[in-house]
Amino acid sequence: MFTLHVVCMGNLCRSPMAAALFRARLPADRCRVVSAGLAVPAGRPVAPLTVATLHANGLPVPEASPRQFDPVTVGNDDLVLAMQHRHVRALRALAPHARPRIQLLGRWMPQREIDDPMGGGMEDFARAFAHIAACVEQWCARDARLSTRM
Repeated sequence: MFTLHVVCMGNLCRSPMAAALFRARLPADRCRVVSAGLAVPAGRPVAPLTVATLHANGLPVPEASPRQFDPVTVGNDDLVLAMQHRHVRALRALAPHARPRIQLLGRWMPQREIDDPMGGGMEDFARAFAHIAACVEQWCARDARLSTRM
């Protein structure tokens, strides 16, 4: 079993949504999905509009508080997916041992980067969620370890 790390900046919006989508698709005995942030604000819960967006799409809300990305937790077979190019650069600097396995979540999309909806309204969160969902579909279709056909 490998771990799929989904990372954004604060672990408040995008990575919790992506993790929820991957968890809904992948068997827990085949892939462990975790979300983290590069600069997690202390004591802040997941954004309320993230919670509302997940509920609106029938997905569970993360039980854990937002957490900081820890490069030590990235194993030799793990995959790390980030929301923006700057996240990929930061992650590769933090975890050089995982450099080839750190990718953009939107790698195969026309719009590769996923904008942060923080500070926006419900429509911004819905737009980010739809973009993330399309990216998750692409990863599950293209990476055999994430395929639902196993």
